[in-house]
Formats: sequence, structure tokens, C-alpha cells
Amino acid sequence: MLTPASTSLLVVDAQRGFTELCPTELPVPGGVAIVPLVNALLALPFARVDATQDWHPPDHRSFLGNADNLYPPHCVMNTPGAEFLPGLRTDRFGAIWRKGYDPNFEAYAVTAQHPAFAPFLSASGIKAVVVCGIATNICCFFAARDLRRAGFDVWLVEDASAGIDVPAAGLFQAKAKEEGQGLGIRYCSAAEMAQAMKK
Repeated sequence: MLTPASTSLLVVDAQRGFTELCPTELPVPGGVAIVPLVNALLALPFARVDATQDWHPPDHRSFLGNADNLYPPHCVMNTPGAEFLPGLRTDRFGAIWRKGYDPNFEAYAVTAQHPAFAPFLSASGIKAVVVCGIATNICCFFAARDLRRAGFDVWLVEDASAGIDVPAAGLFQAKAKEEGQGLGIRYCSAAEMAQAMKK
């Protein structure tokens, strides 16, 4: 069981550019389909809800042709790809943390772009963080890993997330889950989270 008064929700990069709505960007299979399950989580009585938003400049280092040469341009600031997914209950977001806006800095996790995020949650009385969004094994995982290392009880909701293997970057779903479980991250479903959040 979780205590709602000390549990927060982190919705990671639930953006058009990571779905089939923007096929030339970085579509993750099943990205659009997570919206109803993320909304189900947003309806639960979390103490706070945070969201992250990839917010890249057009010349970000991770883009093809640039320093890291890994990904097609995606979630470029002030473009449709950077927008949150249609139907997502963004009115529930207490704060939106933008990341990836420095062209020379790769920030998969909100904790990389905003090192004070974990201390801020702790100072807010948060002891457990529930993570969902896109991609399960990349931005969700790196945030979950950092928060777990910072001492939080961390849950990753798999069916409210979508993942993708990126061999060029050495990012694999099975590898991330194995590492996460080794750190004590709990993997669950949205239904299991609803049960855990019952007062």
C-alpha cells in the first residue's frame, strides 16, 4: 500500500513527437494508447503531479547529423511534436519540467536537467514516486533510477508507459527493467497502482 499524502506521480514526455501522430519524429509503438491509462493514474489522489516535457532546440546534439547522431529531430520547442498527447488530462499537472533545451546537453531524465528535483520532492514530504510515460526504458527509466538512488520508493507503471529499443544508443527494454528491478524499482500495472493507492 502507498500513502497518497506522501506519494507523487511523474508523467514523463507524453508528447506527440514520441508517437505515431508524428511519424517522422521518434514514434514509440503504442505511445498514443497509453493516454487512457495515464488519465486513470491522474485521477488517483496523489499528493502532487509532475510532468516532464522534452523541449529541444532544432540543433540538439542528439539529432541526426549533430554530435551524437542518434535520433531524428523530435519534440522541437514550439512545434506540434512538442505538444502533449491529445486527450491527456494536463489540467492535473501541478508543474511541467522542461528538459533537453540545451543544445549541447543530453537530458533523458528530469533529474539530469534539474538536479534539484529529487531534493525538492523530499522537502515536499514525498517518499514514493510513481512514474509513467514515454519511453519506458529511456526517459522513464533514467528518472526512476535516479529517484530510487535518491532514496524514494519508486514504482514504474508499465501499461501506462510505452518503450522502444534503440540499439545505436545501447538502450534496451529488457536491460533497463533488469537493472531497475535490481535497484528495487517496482514494476506494476495501472490497476495494481489503483489498488495500492486506496486509502
